Amino acid sequence: MKHITFAMLLFFITFVAHASEKMSVCAKYRTEAGWSKNYQVEATIIKGTELIRTTGSLDYNSLATYVVIFWDKDQASFIELSWPFLTVMGQEGTDRRGVKWEITKSHICF
Repeated sequence: MKHITFAMLLFFITFVAHASEKMSVCAKYRTEAGWSKNYQVEATIIKGTELIRTTGSLDYNSLATYVVIFWDKDQASFIELSWPFLTVMGQEGTDRRGVKWEITKSHICF
């Protein structure tokens, strides 16, 4: 059941073009020792309202913007951004586990 739900979520996020946008980002997360390395990944930028509608779950902030990174078949990070727009300046966000992230709209990570 978990795999079916995840597959449905992936399908909806992938094909809801008007409500989401795919882009190349640099992402790093906060650890006890500092920041992780930068990961250059393809991410989906989606509004909280669309996540709620797509998943049927009220676990998302309807006013927020999320960065969704699919790492592997059953692994994804849903990062709620601090501001509603992603730019080339690093922006902080927090995932559902409470981990802090910095996301930058970029094709090259430093």
